[in-house]
Amino acid sequence: MTIETATDEASSPPASMRLGDRQSYLVGETIYLRGQELGDAKWATAWRPAPFPISAQEAEEQLKKNVSDDDERRKSLLIACRRDDDRPVGSALIDSSDGTGTSIALHADPALGAAGAALQAEMLELLVAWLSGERNRPVVLLATDVDLEPVVAKAEAIGMQPAVRLRQGVWRDGQYRDRIFYEYLHPGWVARLGDPGPGIAEAGDPIRTPKSPAPRRDGNAVLTLPPNALIGSERLALRPMEIDDAQTIATLIRAEPDASFGHPRFPYSALMLADWFGEMAKDHPPQHLEFAVVLRDTGELIAETGLYDIDLIAGTAESGYWIYRAEQRGMGYGTEANLLLLEYAFERLGLNMIWAWVSARNPRSQAALRKQGYRNAGRFTWSGFGADGFENGLMFDLLASEWRAARDTSG
Repeated sequence: MTIETATDEASSPPASMRLGDRQSYLVGETIYLRGQELGDAKWATAWRPAPFPISAQEAEEQLKKNVSDDDERRKSLLIACRRDDDRPVGSALIDSSDGTGTSIALHADPALGAAGAALQAEMLELLVAWLSGERNRPVVLLATDVDLEPVVAKAEAIGMQPAVRLRQGVWRDGQYRDRIFYEYLHPGWVARLGDPGPGIAEAGDPIRTPKSPAPRRDGNAVLTLPPNALIGSERLALRPMEIDDAQTIATLIRAEPDASFGHPRFPYSALMLADWFGEMAKDHPPQHLEFAVVLRDTGELIAETGLYDIDLIAGTAESGYWIYRAEQRGMGYGTEANLLLLEYAFERLGLNMIWAWVSARNPRSQAALRKQGYRNAGRFTWSGFGADGFENGLMFDLLASEWRAARDTSG
């Protein structure tokens, strides 16, 4: 097989001038990792982890803007360069915005073909040693394609444990592949708290007969919906968030009586919420979609639901919902709203898999997801803080094919 690689008109620099030889850490056998530089713009396709290419000029503008923005969000994109010629050949996105863990997303130059997996494996070994051994992160988390054998083999060889497996979470080479997450737990914390074992052990089989499947819709039925609503059921409707909703939501959140509810209490600013809704509306295609859940008959806002981290190529997104008033919980509104959201995601957006994250201390939300057909996909260790120390998070997934089968059977 012939592998096409882009070449620079300049020859390789003399050994005395190679930048990797003057770096003292994050240096491997064939590559080294460094921060972004403006000169990387001409190699944007090699290191930019996005499916749509851009010009070198646009890449330079993004470099100028994104470096400062990423720093504020506690994210860093490191460039992988070959040691023999300093050419960028990949990247690693390091996300430390979570309080306990740091996640790694690896990217290799598409021109490398199958050899890109070996490059990612070399990056992984360098990064885990640095993030855990030097930066003392309690958890280092990797998400990868389960079929990238060199990466999976390297993860297991350096002591990472499988945590979560999302079915059909990656689209590569014309087919869906499972997305697997590996964790490396800091030895000091393991000695103190004990080894929890692989999170994947908590995964389960697909739920064939959910207790609350989506109802089959009557294509001839006409529901009267509130203004700007896009989908409705017997009691509820979903519509886009409006800027004017921000003050209502902030007021409702401040009245939350239950400190143990799944969403930690925080007096959110109406200004912040309005800005969030406005920024989401500017993205085309959107990365996140937030919907107001309203009573269909009156239009009263009672909850929110949404799709987050939408990947239109892989056909995946995270789902979530929040019933604002405590007295309206336990009435089936959350399940009804989420079933509307799933119908929108699978039937209108054409997504293939939806996943959800729930705190291990929130059995009510876990039970609700299982009733709707979601499957246990594994566990993230020490993913948050609680009264007794670190807390775990549970992951769930649901395939469009399972949702349709349950819906059609229920009809």
